[in-house]
Amino acid sequence: MNKIGLLTTLIALAIALPMEASAKGRVRSSHSHASPEAHPHATGETHTAEGGSGIIRSAIARPHRSQDGTAGGESGAQPGSTATSEEDANLRRIREEKAAARAKRDAEILAARKLQQEADAEKRREQAEQAALNASEAEKRKAAETRAKNRELAQLERQQRQAAWEARCQIKPVMTDAEIATCKEVWTTAAR
Repeated sequence: MNKIGLLTTLIALAIALPMEASAKGRVRSSHSHASPEAHPHATGETHTAEGGSGIIRSAIARPHRSQDGTAGGESGAQPGSTATSEEDANLRRIREEKAAARAKRDAEILAARKLQQEADAEKRREQAEQAALNASEAEKRKAAETRAKNRELAQLERQQRQAAWEARCQIKPVMTDAEIATCKEVWTTAAR
């Protein structure tokens, strides 16, 4: 167990020392027995190992992360943060490109909808015109049929009157003067 503990501690120290060296100025670390309250950015984790004459303790300092995800609660104002500002600029550019593409797509969709609505309105207008034309043609047809029917009825009525008029004249071998006068009237004049 002593060998595993020693190996774990050495690996932890090997990892922690380069991180402490890069974090100088941002995070304070302590090799003493300080409490976590003394260093708000350092965690209270301590690694111990038995080695030689005593116990080695080191506090591994980790930078405090703010809500926006930047280290140390600062927003890219550190001298070593040019990479993060470039990444932020790239992310901002990508977001702007996505927003522009989305706006362009939305504008194209809106234009296509507008064209479709105009085409639909034109189609409805043409259908209304066609329906009105069909209705007027149907009305004209109906009026023509009514006129033709009325003509036929008038013709039939005239023929019936003429038949009744002509029926007044009955030719007989012996006719009176009144009957002869009626027959002359029937043959010379039209029905009344």
